[in-house]
Amino acid sequence: MPTKSKSKIKPKLKTKKDIGKVHYPKIVIIGIGGGGGSIVSEIAKSIRARKIPHLDKIKFIVANVDFQAIKNAPKQTSTFYFGKEFTHGLGCGMRAEIGEKAALASRNGIQKILRNNDICIFISSLGGGTGSGASPVFASVAKDLGISSMGIFTKPFSFEGKERSNIAINSLRALKPKLNAITIIPNQKIFQIVDKNTPINKSLSAMNNLLVDILEGLIETLYLPGLINLDFSDFQAMLDTEKSLTYLHSQISTGSNRAEKSIESVLNNPLINYNIQESDRILFNITGSKDLRMSEVSFICERVASFNPMARIIFGVGQDNRYKNKLKITLMAVGCEKKEGKKIIKKKAKKKSEIKDQGIQLEMESEDIVLDKAKALEPTKENEKAVDIKKEDVKIEKNENGKRKKIPLKKRIVKKVNDNMQKEKSKKVEKKKKTKIEILVEEQPEKNDTIRRNALDLHREAEKDIQRMYEEESKWDVPTFLRGNKNNN
Repeated sequence: MPTKSKSKIKPKLKTKKDIGKVHYPKIVIIGIGGGGGSIVSEIAKSIRARKIPHLDKIKFIVANVDFQAIKNAPKQTSTFYFGKEFTHGLGCGMRAEIGEKAALASRNGIQKILRNNDICIFISSLGGGTGSGASPVFASVAKDLGISSMGIFTKPFSFEGKERSNIAINSLRALKPKLNAITIIPNQKIFQIVDKNTPINKSLSAMNNLLVDILEGLIETLYLPGLINLDFSDFQAMLDTEKSLTYLHSQISTGSNRAEKSIESVLNNPLINYNIQESDRILFNITGSKDLRMSEVSFICERVASFNPMARIIFGVGQDNRYKNKLKITLMAVGCEKKEGKKIIKKKAKKKSEIKDQGIQLEMESEDIVLDKAKALEPTKENEKAVDIKKEDVKIEKNENGKRKKIPLKKRIVKKVNDNMQKEKSKKVEKKKKTKIEILVEEQPEKNDTIRRNALDLHREAEKDIQRMYEEESKWDVPTFLRGNKNNN
């Protein structure tokens, strides 16, 4: 009987939906504490009102121990209420340790709201209790989950006092090792963008609006398709290290010189104390309409690269009809810490010998060293080379009996001088002795002396040298083997 042929299994073809599917990252933006919650609330309302694609991938959360603040959070945000057992629904009252304990007790809840996200952005106003104490715990959980994390933190105004400033500084120290990127904004910088007559609520909104533009620019960079596309992998490349000080800014300009205006504006964020000068990784995106010119893109790229030609630079170019006759630049520079140069250790120059009229005086720091050197220079039977008399310093002549005799032309006499021995013997306490070695050297012509002298001149100089030698012998106890015999002359 003929066997039935086995039916061939046809492979399942991929549909158009499966082909070219792009992974859009999930982003969670969390405002921690009162200040951070207010900033995120305003950002959420503003960004939700704009037509930005893939907003379903972005989650805004207000996290606080203050139940009243949680109740007043806008509908555009989710909420995370924690620390009830520590604060009973109230704030931390500038006690960062309470905020930290509350967050540690709710660590499991923090893991739930962070899990399954690709990027975590934490925003907080440091100087109080909740934001300063809880933010490092949130950052630590993100790090343990392996999620790329950024932090945008404000420092208190100078008029808020030193205590708040110290709380903020201590919190930043705890945050830096736990984050991939950190941006620091001093509140005092708000006076750079508003005048003195601006009401306080509008002043704070001005700062929040600037943060809205920055975050909107980052979201567009990640989600909008472009002519030169940037995606999540490019963003991750910027965040491949920890505790990196990060510069963020986004600006829009119009007019014939919009490229020059936009790049100068984006490189000068009025809320940040540092710039991109030291950064080693730079990501920026240029967005315009169909009238965007190649010359404008080239100018912007060259301007950014001029800050650090060795930096890793990733850029994108996109077109969006919303920016008709406009040009927008969003820039993120990571690693803005000032690099410490190599410490150059200069060796202290040795003290030069002090030249005196009759010779050279060498002063030693250690008495033991001085004594050892002096002892080595003293002539002994075992060591007759203690006093250095070179061959060129000796003249050989014959006396009346025909015997050869060595006549030194230059004599070095070693003298030990004890300064303290000259003090009165009646003193009970004797200070530490300072010993000096004085070496008396006859001045000799310089090496570059080109004057020629005949034998008679040399003989006269030799006689003068001998006369000086005898005069010195009358003052000092000269070693026997150096003493001349006056009767032999």
